[in-house]
Amino acid sequence: MKNVPFILFTLLVLTIWVLLSIDYFHIYENEDKFENSQNLILENIKSREGKKEIEKKYLILHQGGMGWRPLLAENMIKNHNYIEKLPFDGFTVVGNSYTDRVMQKDTTVTYKEVWQEVKGLKDLYKIKTQNFMIINIHFPADFWNNKAWERVAKNFAVVARVAKEIGFKGIVFDDEPYTKDAYKMTNFQFPTKDEVKKYPNRYKEWEKKGAEPKWVDYTTNREAYRNKKYNFKEHTDKITQRFKKIMKEMVKEYPKITTLVYFGASFAHPKTDQKDILTSSTAGVRTHEYKGAMFVGFKEGLGEDATLYDMAERYAYRKNIHFQNSYLWRKYAIADNKNNNRVDSSYQWFIPKRDREDWSKRVQIGFMTFNQGLKNPYNSEYDTRDKSTPKDISSSIQKALKYSDRYVVYFCLKQNWLMPNIPKFHINKEWKEAINKAYKSKLN
Repeated sequence: MKNVPFILFTLLVLTIWVLLSIDYFHIYENEDKFENSQNLILENIKSREGKKEIEKKYLILHQGGMGWRPLLAENMIKNHNYIEKLPFDGFTVVGNSYTDRVMQKDTTVTYKEVWQEVKGLKDLYKIKTQNFMIINIHFPADFWNNKAWERVAKNFAVVARVAKEIGFKGIVFDDEPYTKDAYKMTNFQFPTKDEVKKYPNRYKEWEKKGAEPKWVDYTTNREAYRNKKYNFKEHTDKITQRFKKIMKEMVKEYPKITTLVYFGASFAHPKTDQKDILTSSTAGVRTHEYKGAMFVGFKEGLGEDATLYDMAERYAYRKNIHFQNSYLWRKYAIADNKNNNRVDSSYQWFIPKRDREDWSKRVQIGFMTFNQGLKNPYNSEYDTRDKSTPKDISSSIQKALKYSDRYVVYFCLKQNWLMPNIPKFHINKEWKEAINKAYKSKLN
């Protein structure tokens, strides 16, 4: 019986540990438990960040499906009186002089060209003030090409300068590849499993660990990149260095710049598919390995007043629990030592130790929503084809606004919000009312 006090003490310690673990991450498997924990979660977020109040929330429109014309400065100027009345806080703007040119090979973006294209937007919008210039991802050169990457950093800086001068909040970095060359900025080119099986002595141990099905890194329109002089870890380290420099150059021009990264770090972390909904493919993070390195580079280059958002372009969230868990994973748990210390960095990306302590302070969390349902053949809960009515999307936007640190992007196809004189993709009354309801629900 001498051991009874010790056993009771041990049980007490274990019980407290479990309760604290639940309290720390607030990740519940049951939707019913969510409502009772909501206030505690918000208080926890406020206390950790030292906030006196929850920040204002903003809904940003990113219209797609009609080419670039609706998003060009020319249209935004022409229809600004109409756009000022839409149920959004701001919009995204593309430009022929910068969106696809900043990261293109052998391309120099000049201040004169960008300014000339967008100068009519300077201080034009008095109500819709949360506006961003879009930069698309491309592959400018090998990561060890100093001259090429110095040019890219200066190109980003030009756009940052113009964004500041026209009164925009900053830039959107769309890290989804739309071209064959852009896929080289997505992930490392490992050998295929068949190659390793056929020639086992040709590859090092880390290459064997990272071997993948052929479709992941080798297809006609989707080909990953590797400089054979360097290993996987050296690639991700170099990418982080390049994007740190990019952010530093932007901050020099615009100290208070806000950068929204559409995919962000969670797509690259090997434990994301265990903690959050990964809807991209069965290969999961293995098709997004470089995205984490880019995002961490942005973070490390932030100035004191600059802000960085992980937007996590996932469109399968419908329940409160989805948004809650996504927020807490990306804001806190992703940078916890226990989720990084055991990651095999020889073939997997993880958050460097130097970036973990201040992660939740420097990284802000946003969400992206979409007006259409998407198929998910792997998990029916996240198949949203029958969960995307106007009412469903309005509800999702409201939940996204509740959980974001500030920004939610509404991406839409076959909805024409920005060109009132073009009848194509007219928005019906039900959709207008649904988006307006979401817009008015914000915690302002």
